[in-house]
Amino acid sequence: MRIRFAIFAAAATCLALAACSTNKLEQCPATSALVDTATDPVWQGNPATYIYFVQITGTKRDCDIEKYNKNVTSSLDVSFLAWRRPGPAANYTVPIYVAVTTEGRILKKFTYSVQVSFESGQGATQFTQSISSIPLTVEQDKRAADYGILVGFQLTRAQLDYNRRAGRYPK
Repeated sequence: MRIRFAIFAAAATCLALAACSTNKLEQCPATSALVDTATDPVWQGNPATYIYFVQITGTKRDCDIEKYNKNVTSSLDVSFLAWRRPGPAANYTVPIYVAVTTEGRILKKFTYSVQVSFESGQGATQFTQSISSIPLTVEQDKRAADYGILVGFQLTRAQLDYNRRAGRYPK
């Protein structure tokens, strides 16, 4: 009888924790990568002689919400895929941005640098970068879920134009 009770109690605790976690994420600002800035093409001279590409492949969010003073601190794990022609070992620094938005307006924008490393002969690599402490003060009559967090690469005009011409998905 005690074993059944212990199993039931453990299962109930797991369900309660899972429900709490899901509910908490639903209250956090949504995150996504802006399509036009989700790929960073880096070339030498012209796009035909590219050095490497880096693409944002996903975001995972979390947040802490202070109910009484309406402050939210979000954190992100951003997943990347980078590829190049195999060659010698190389390290690159890639600039990204994180923007807090609501109703089509950018409220805050933060810039970060991401390190991309290729080992000798390596043509592709996947990695994740954690970004913590993205602050937000929720306006009167709003909820944290009314806000969004956009992630993308800081691109030159030529890179942005290339992404728009190339499109996000192969035809």
